Amino acid sequence: MKVILLKIKADAGRKCVNKDLAGGLGTATWVGDSFRARIFERVKKSNVVLPELSIAYLAAIFKKFGWKVKVVEEMENFSEKADLVLAPSSIVDCRRELTVVSDLKEKGYHVGVYGTFATSVPEFFLDKADFVIKGEPEAGALKIASENFLPNGIMGVFSIQDLDSLPFPDWGLFPINKYSYSPALNKKPVVAMLTSRGCPYSCAFYCPYSINSGRKWRARRVENVIGEMEYLKKNYGVKAIDFRDPIFTLNRERIIKLAQEIVKKKIGIIWSCETRIDCLDEELLSQMKQAGLRHINVGIESFNEEVLKRSKRLPVKIIHQEKIISFCHKNGITVAAFYIIGLEGDTQASVNQTIEYAKKLNTLVAQFTIGTPYPGTEFFAKIKQEGRLVKKDWQEFDTYNPVYQHENLSRENLLALKEKAFVSYYFRPSYLLKHMPKFIIEKILWQS
Repeated sequence: MKVILLKIKADAGRKCVNKDLAGGLGTATWVGDSFRARIFERVKKSNVVLPELSIAYLAAIFKKFGWKVKVVEEMENFSEKADLVLAPSSIVDCRRELTVVSDLKEKGYHVGVYGTFATSVPEFFLDKADFVIKGEPEAGALKIASENFLPNGIMGVFSIQDLDSLPFPDWGLFPINKYSYSPALNKKPVVAMLTSRGCPYSCAFYCPYSINSGRKWRARRVENVIGEMEYLKKNYGVKAIDFRDPIFTLNRERIIKLAQEIVKKKIGIIWSCETRIDCLDEELLSQMKQAGLRHINVGIESFNEEVLKRSKRLPVKIIHQEKIISFCHKNGITVAAFYIIGLEGDTQASVNQTIEYAKKLNTLVAQFTIGTPYPGTEFFAKIKQEGRLVKKDWQEFDTYNPVYQHENLSRENLLALKEKAFVSYYFRPSYLLKHMPKFIIEKILWQS
């Protein structure tokens, strides 16, 4: 049998769209209309180009069971025969994705849709597609591929319990030399990896990570992770990896063991990860740096502790936060800090306080998004029940656009604060003096 896996090119316009971010819902970055805002948008669009990891997993699964696999991005004049077509879903490009699915269905293909958005809002696709996979798509693909059957309706498949049972993602059908995760990792080829899934923290109230992968934390054996890193280096010449685990360092001893094995095996790949700052300490970071860590992504969200608590986020003590980020700066580990403008309880003053705190930390990357009630989260259910949703077009839920009525801040306030945050952060002499040398050395000299 033959399956076609779609990579649906986003109808992005000026936005920088990455469908694999925000727990698979995707992000579509747009800052504002000023000249400096547009400069930032252009820089981001040309430097952050990430692959959709789930497609590579699906390719490997179907090949394992003897299916012929083809990955297709351009759908114009599409007429290739196949038993099944699988389409990924995102919230930031859902209109385009629905159109593609509808067109293929009209041509007689058996079409399935998967992903976080399809899991949250399956009815969006069911009128046009034959079926929707809810939960982790690999679980659905294993059932389809192993049994050679074509489902209809909703597949209630949720998660893979034994992550070591999955084959390594197959990147042979992907243009991996086009992928970029700059300025965090400035070596190519770069791909994404998952060593664990699930996130037990209470910020699932607003965070979409657990929609697909759940709250239960599951991890691969260190030996299995090392095996994939060696496979990526040998087969694809990979020089950099972005670990996409929601909380990479949740199990401290496991990561110490992983770091020690990377050093022992002389893997020689630089990497980045995402975690909570209170799941980091100086000894752990030192071992991770020795093993190739060059960048971490951390959520700070807001400087105001009461604002964080209203969104059920466990605050990290400021003294620990600043200590860890200072240690990273001194030891050659760059940091991307994520902030949310317009969480429940935010005011003009609290947002400005968060912006100033971001400048104090002065990390390589500061990401400012607007509080967004994603479908499938408690936050969405709360806002909908209160009648405060002001946008009905799912594609506007891109984390840069106000979609609900905030209690203290108007739409105009939120958009102005977002643009102010980006422009005032990145166009400071103290930022440019600290971070431009890295850009010059790694982006220009390394590539020359």
